[in-house]
Amino acid sequence: MKRRALYFLAFTAVALLAIAPAAAQADVVDTMHNLSSTAGADQITDISTDEDQICVFCHTPHQASPAAPLWNHTQSAVASYGVYTSPTLDASDITDIGGGSDVSLLCMSCHDGTVGVNSLGNPANDTGANPTMGSGNELNASGQIAAGRPTNMGSSLADDHPVNFTYDAALATADGELATPVSASYVDAAQNVPLFGGMVQCASCHDPHDNTNVPFLTMTNSGSQLCSTCHQK
Repeated sequence: MKRRALYFLAFTAVALLAIAPAAAQADVVDTMHNLSSTAGADQITDISTDEDQICVFCHTPHQASPAAPLWNHTQSAVASYGVYTSPTLDASDITDIGGGSDVSLLCMSCHDGTVGVNSLGNPANDTGANPTMGSGNELNASGQIAAGRPTNMGSSLADDHPVNFTYDAALATADGELATPVSASYVDAAQNVPLFGGMVQCASCHDPHDNTNVPFLTMTNSGSQLCSTCHQK
């Protein structure tokens, strides 16, 4: 009887594992970057009132501009954001992203507060027009991230972590307190901190599709782990 009972328990455990749903995966659907009418109450307050498509706010399969990464959002017309300067900054090729086509400019097309989050190059077929957004908390009446919101970076990057510069072995050696990147694609072997054409961009530290590590960090910064991936003090 004991042996039969053990067989039954083992069979039951296997059966339950087989029918149990897979663990939830990190998904943009559950983040503040879901601006659609499907967003939950714990996400952005000023969601769209008429657009249930989620990806369309940033991406389109057709008529993308720029082509990579199938971009669909109107880019900012800010000509210059300035660059961070410091006596300890050894990057010699850091350049302003304003008016260019750099990866970080895609982020600023929403986060400098000058363009509505609903300003799309190719609206979804179901509406045929730019989404209508609510306003009053995160967004103003023009659909722009409201002034004073922490997600509104403004039109100056001179007081923010530098972006748009080459991070390679030469820079690590010149600085003396930077980790040598493992490749032109990643700083670290675990591939938590990506590089873009060998350059640091906003997306080196922020993953717009995954808010597991708030605020959209590419890895945890508990104990400054993200910072110390590059900076070895």
